[in-house]
Amino acid sequence: MIASSGLLLAFMLGSVPVIFSQPVRHAYLQMIDRQIAKVAPPQFVFAGDSLTAYGNWGSGMVARNPFAVVNLAEPGASIDEVAVQVARARAFHGKFLLVMAGTNDIHQPLEQIVCNFASLLGKVPEGQRIIVTLIPYTSFREDAGNITAANREIKRLAEQKGADIIDINSLLSTNGILHRELTTDGVHFNQKAYQIWSSEILKHIEE
Repeated sequence: MIASSGLLLAFMLGSVPVIFSQPVRHAYLQMIDRQIAKVAPPQFVFAGDSLTAYGNWGSGMVARNPFAVVNLAEPGASIDEVAVQVARARAFHGKFLLVMAGTNDIHQPLEQIVCNFASLLGKVPEGQRIIVTLIPYTSFREDAGNITAANREIKRLAEQKGADIIDINSLLSTNGILHRELTTDGVHFNQKAYQIWSSEILKHIEE
């Protein structure tokens, strides 16, 4: 009865139209997600920066049921800040933990990126099924080398952790440059790019 009431309340809150900027709308929906998760444990927990934060993962992208997803991602989050999200994810007991971090760190020294990502993975509970998406390229050529180098190390660390790894760059980019028809500003994704990303996620969760 309590669970039913909680879900009904969450549905009512989620039905209220929010006509604000994307960050405000995201914060509002994230608050609802976390309230729902208290009464209905999610199957998927997402951690990341704005690329993950702005994905409508529970609207049919990875789950038909919005209550099956909790999105802890925050716009502008660094690897260290995503690590905090990963630590908080423990409380939700999700079947899958999906992580993408590093977009906001690509101008940091590679050694720092390696150290920070290793720390992030160290916060993942033993036995947790984790899916790591490598850093997507941007539409800016000068970013390509840093992203390639960071992804090489992130992949190595994720493999050591036993994580599933998703590299969407071959689908979204050519020669290290994100296709402009898949981005809103050269960095962030449009709906078509999210559909490609979610299709790759589904391949892993359906295995």
